[in-house]
Amino acid sequence: MATRRSLLLTGLGALTAAATTTRTTVLAAPALEKVSVVEPANSVLVLSWLGAKDAGIFAKHGIDLEVDIRPFAGFLASIPSKQTLVGDYSGISAIEKINEGLDWVILGPGLTVVENVVVRKDAPFKTAADLHGKKFGTWSTGAGAYKCVRAALIDAYNLDVVKDTKLEQIAAPALLKLLEEGQVDAMCNITSFTLEAEAQPDKFRVLFSPNDYWREKTGYPITWASPLDGWRSWVNENPARAKNFVTATAEMYSWLAKPANLKVAVKNHGKLAGVTTPAMVAEYVTLLGEKHMFMTDWSRKAVDAQWQFLQVCQRAGIISKVPPQDKYAMFVGELGA
Repeated sequence: MATRRSLLLTGLGALTAAATTTRTTVLAAPALEKVSVVEPANSVLVLSWLGAKDAGIFAKHGIDLEVDIRPFAGFLASIPSKQTLVGDYSGISAIEKINEGLDWVILGPGLTVVENVVVRKDAPFKTAADLHGKKFGTWSTGAGAYKCVRAALIDAYNLDVVKDTKLEQIAAPALLKLLEEGQVDAMCNITSFTLEAEAQPDKFRVLFSPNDYWREKTGYPITWASPLDGWRSWVNENPARAKNFVTATAEMYSWLAKPANLKVAVKNHGKLAGVTTPAMVAEYVTLLGEKHMFMTDWSRKAVDAQWQFLQVCQRAGIISKVPPQDKYAMFVGELGA
């Protein structure tokens, strides 16, 4: 018959074993992989990355995400200088870097070209062809979205804003103000100020939508505004980490499309993103809900449509050549639509 002492020792042994097992389980849990990205201020990308980080989406996929928000010039410098090795990047600029010899890859889609050509409501222009000789403002001639707008205008109307308009580069907030005052005739502005204008239909209207133009031709919008790019060496260093990161990013775009999530992100980060009015929030809800802002489809047909647009850019002289799709497009067919 068991003694009181033996029962006590047995109980203590079981507790010790359970505690050891618990410690072992905790210690064996995989550590999160640290990944840093740089994103531009006054952009919807602030809402997507910081909002998804707050919601635990990246942690769920094993990623310890660090988000650094900078002015647009700092964003453009981040991946080329290896301050970060992966993230959103101006897509046409990324292709130019690849053509210059940098071993980058396109990991997936992202922000589409929602940077429409906007004019005042009372402007006399019927189509973008009417902008010949007019003042055309953009926030950055180095931005991927601007280069996409330029290529689409050449393809659609044979209008090259560099040669056929009086092109001016103006800081994003000032550009919207100058358009309102009539000191520029049309603008291609960063996302937040484009949507701020579109949220005021009594003052402004869209003259040309690159996304709509390309969707009519191929069935897909243009994702070269800011796809997911990275150094090939970063991918090769840890392919599982890269795939988890890409999967989390695709989920991030779908997460922000839900109005409740968008409103939480705006509450926490709206000022940094340049989203400051109820009308702008409503515009984002519409575009995100209709899947007009982010592209998550990275199927073969979707990627083919993006590479067709690169051919447009080559014909327009915006890029020197089109990199081989099979070498530079990664994770094709592995993301959900």
